Amino acid sequence: MIVLSDQARGYDLGRQLADCPPWAILIERTYGAVPGRRDGYVKQGPLRLATTSARASRRASLDGVHWPEKRLKKRCRSAMAGLIETASAHRGLSIAKARQQGITHILVSVAFPSRSPSAGRPRGPIRLALLQRAFPDCALYALGGITGRTVIRLTRTGLAGVALISGLKPP
Repeated sequence: MIVLSDQARGYDLGRQLADCPPWAILIERTYGAVPGRRDGYVKQGPLRLATTSARASRRASLDGVHWPEKRLKKRCRSAMAGLIETASAHRGLSIAKARQQGITHILVSVAFPSRSPSAGRPRGPIRLALLQRAFPDCALYALGGITGRTVIRLTRTGLAGVALISGLKPP
C-alpha cells in the first residue's frame, strides 16, 4: 500500500504519517517545496518519499523520490543511487517511459471513479490487469477511487497493490 499526502484537501502530513501502517510507503507531495527535515522520524514507520529532487530528499532524511508523470524527464539517474523511486502514470506509454528510466514501482491512475478534481476516465480492473500483463517486470499500484469495495475488484488483476489519499482515514 502506498499513501499519498494531500495538504490541499486538508490532510495533515503528521497525522497521515501516524496513521500509515509501518509496512506501507508514504509519498509526501510537496508541489515543488523542499520537504522539511524529519529528525524525529522513527525508522520503524513507513518508507517516506517526496516529490522533490534526490538532493532535497537526502537532506530531509527521506527514503526516496516520487516522480509525477510530468516531472519524470527531469530525473537524473546518477543522482538517484541508494534512493527508492516511484513514478505516476496515466497511460501505458507513461509506464513504458518510467520503466525505460529504470523505475519499476508505478502508480497508475485513475483506477475507479474518484472525487479528485484531476481525475479522468477510470480504467477499471480489466484495463489495469491488461497493463500489469503488458509490464510484468513492474509493480503497478492502482490509484483513484480506492475503497474497501474497489480493492476486492482488484484481487485478480496481478497488481502489486493500491495507492490512496483519502482512503486511509478521513480528515
